[in-house]
Amino acid sequence: MNIKRLGLAIGVVAVLSTMTACSAPSSAPSSEAPVQTATASSEAMTATLDYIDAGLPDLGGQKIAYLAECATENTFCQTRWQGAQDAAAKVGAEITLFNAGFDTNAQLQQVQDAIQRGFDGYVFSPVADSPGCADFDLLKATGKPVVNINSPMCGNPDYTEDTAGFVAMQTESYFLEHLENAFASCDEPCKAVAVGGFVGSDLFTRWENAIQQASAEYPNVTVVSDQPGSFDPATALTVVQDALSSNPDVDLVVSSWDDMTRGVEQAIVAAGKTPGTDVRIYSVGGTKDGVAKVAEGTWTETTVLLPYEESYYGVVQLAKAIDTGESTPGFTYLAESPVVTDGPGDIFITADNASEFTPEY
Repeated sequence: MNIKRLGLAIGVVAVLSTMTACSAPSSAPSSEAPVQTATASSEAMTATLDYIDAGLPDLGGQKIAYLAECATENTFCQTRWQGAQDAAAKVGAEITLFNAGFDTNAQLQQVQDAIQRGFDGYVFSPVADSPGCADFDLLKATGKPVVNINSPMCGNPDYTEDTAGFVAMQTESYFLEHLENAFASCDEPCKAVAVGGFVGSDLFTRWENAIQQASAEYPNVTVVSDQPGSFDPATALTVVQDALSSNPDVDLVVSSWDDMTRGVEQAIVAAGKTPGTDVRIYSVGGTKDGVAKVAEGTWTETTVLLPYEESYYGVVQLAKAIDTGESTPGFTYLAESPVVTDGPGDIFITADNASEFTPEY
């Protein structure tokens, strides 16, 4: 499945210290819940890139608040914060970090603090959908522009009206695309094991709903084990060991995070099987370690995430709104970024295209 298809209808969490984009607990996934189709806006990506190419403005020291669910807790969050700082330096803005540490109450207090301090604009990555929506209402009431990154909010599958832009990857549709890519590898009936994040988080809910829809689309694939791995390799090791003990003929494992996938690999080896050959591994992250595992053939595939571009483009869209008063409506989907289109041409990194992608974290 290539970027052209993804550009039409594509397809980011309580994470603690081991995962990427995150979200606090919300409702559990419904067995009837359809995947919320997030629709990429090529116009939004084009407008963002064109604005960069035309020469970014000098905001003369105007102040930006970076309100995020995480910033220092893991390499994804650290890389994303670096992207925000680099973009702020490019546009001559002063950027201040508000790190909620995956805590919805902390994020509310930080939003209130930022409003009192009177920033010229906000980059907002909500901890969770519903409280994030309430926080956004507070920010919107200031009359200053707000760009949403990483995770959708207010019940929307992607862009939220009245924001100055939305830049992300990990929507529900993104996970569906990842799972479809994995399940499509089964030409004959096969068995799969699924390992996700934290139960009750927005991210886990999206993952579970995507598994349900992918399973319906590929009836030849039987998911014999679908368990949370809490983004922890040790937990994933136990989950997959148990699954392989009960189902020694498993054909593939799908995982929602590269670091967790290290435990998946260990479990396959412990079962006396060869990862990537006897049991195919499909992961999410596009990390340095993950891409290296794919390149050597140990893992079959990793689906990229681009934290640096996520925040960089978010700050650019905010600078545009501050400078011109113009928003960038629609979903700026990072699968359409030059890192992908001028590189591997696909968010799915395999041994065939791994050399064309440079991991950023």
